[in-house]
Amino acid sequence: MHNRLGGGMAADTAAGEVHFRYLKLAEEIEQKVNMGVYLAGEKLPSIRKLHAQTGLSITTVYQAFIELEKRGIVEARQKSGYYVKPLLHQILPTPKIKRHRAVPKKVTINNLASSIVESMGDPGMLRLGGTVVDPDLLPHKQLMAAVKSIPAARFKDLLTLYENPMGSLVLRRQIAKRTLPISHRAAADDIVITNGCIEAVSLCLQAIAGPGETIVVESPTYPWILQVIEDLGMFALELCTDPETGLDLAAFKKAVDRNRVSGCILIPNFHNPLGFEMPVERKQAVVAFCNDRDIPIIEDDIHGDLYFGRRRPVAMQSFDKKGLVLYCSSFSKTLSPGLRIGWAIPGAFRDQVKRLKLNSSIATTSMGQYLVADFLKSGSYDRHLRTLRSALKNQACNTALAVARYFPQGTCLTAPRGGLTLWLELDAAVDGMQVFHEARKRKIAILPGIMCSTTRKYKNFIRISCGFRWSKKIEKGIAVLGEIVTKLKG
Repeated sequence: MHNRLGGGMAADTAAGEVHFRYLKLAEEIEQKVNMGVYLAGEKLPSIRKLHAQTGLSITTVYQAFIELEKRGIVEARQKSGYYVKPLLHQILPTPKIKRHRAVPKKVTINNLASSIVESMGDPGMLRLGGTVVDPDLLPHKQLMAAVKSIPAARFKDLLTLYENPMGSLVLRRQIAKRTLPISHRAAADDIVITNGCIEAVSLCLQAIAGPGETIVVESPTYPWILQVIEDLGMFALELCTDPETGLDLAAFKKAVDRNRVSGCILIPNFHNPLGFEMPVERKQAVVAFCNDRDIPIIEDDIHGDLYFGRRRPVAMQSFDKKGLVLYCSSFSKTLSPGLRIGWAIPGAFRDQVKRLKLNSSIATTSMGQYLVADFLKSGSYDRHLRTLRSALKNQACNTALAVARYFPQGTCLTAPRGGLTLWLELDAAVDGMQVFHEARKRKIAILPGIMCSTTRKYKNFIRISCGFRWSKKIEKGIAVLGEIVTKLKG
């Protein structure tokens, strides 16, 4: 009896030690992930290697990996090993919704915009301000090979002839083949090729409204949407937006009831700067409400292909019954910003957009359209997107973890579901414009939050880009930003 009891106690002690050891190893690996020793998407040492390094049994090491899987820190890949899982949620608290009274306002950000754009485009800067993808993540070699393979006679035509104002028919057909999650009815004749997404938005905005009219936008929003509204002499009606789910439907309906609204510009998929994906039910409800009131919606979906989840989200236009959702996108974030190939599916406003396009820029570059169409036809685009999405998700995770390491306590951070940006809420005492100026002195470009609104609600916010490959240089830049914010916080 005594021996049996003693043997049981020894077994329990041994089991407890094993339990403690695998948990301790799991916590040490998790800490190294949080410290940036192991990066998102990086392969961890094998079970046998950790067994040799730590002296722990293979069973103990394996149990540690199982524990890390349960915590969502690592993922197993068949016949490959364990990898650090990109984790964006719960790194830091999410920024709070900034409440304000929704009234139409004149937009005045142009003067500030030019100096900020200069900083973001300076090659001597660490460019954390613009939504730019690292050139090494884009298929420039394939595009260059396509240029070299163009027959001489075709090359001459591309350089000397104007393209159809609607755009290359070959390109529009290729885009139409990819529009199932966007619109069930879109054909080549429904598409207008533009000089980037912002021209698509501008043309669509001119088609639905005129000077002095009011346009609903999310708050915060993409700064260049506000610039277009400003240049066209319109008013912006900013609506408080949840950093995780987007536009508040009840607040939207109330604002429309109280104001004469001519249209909306919304970014429902991987919003810039917030990164959210609007729930499907809310997209459908917003479109149904606007269809009922005959209010056009301009849908900016430039980041729609850059999702971090399993599938591409549906577009608002897929719920449109009356041709009142004008869809805008571009290949600038996925293939080449320099080619400037954007596009719109303007619905019931196609003829107006076509005329405006002709009057503003006549046509989009023939060479760029040829190269994009050729790349789409080759079947390489989807393979390229899979690689790009994986890289961007890892980069977003590594950047978020670095913010958590280097920024002062109290910093809040979004958890984007796709796209290229992180939105940071700093201590109320910190002015984002001061952060911008101090960072600029240190050769770092960021975007101050006040650029994303006509209000002063985002004075203590900044936007950081995750488009560039993670590197020691970027980590150092994040550390410097953290020092600046800490100093300004006092």
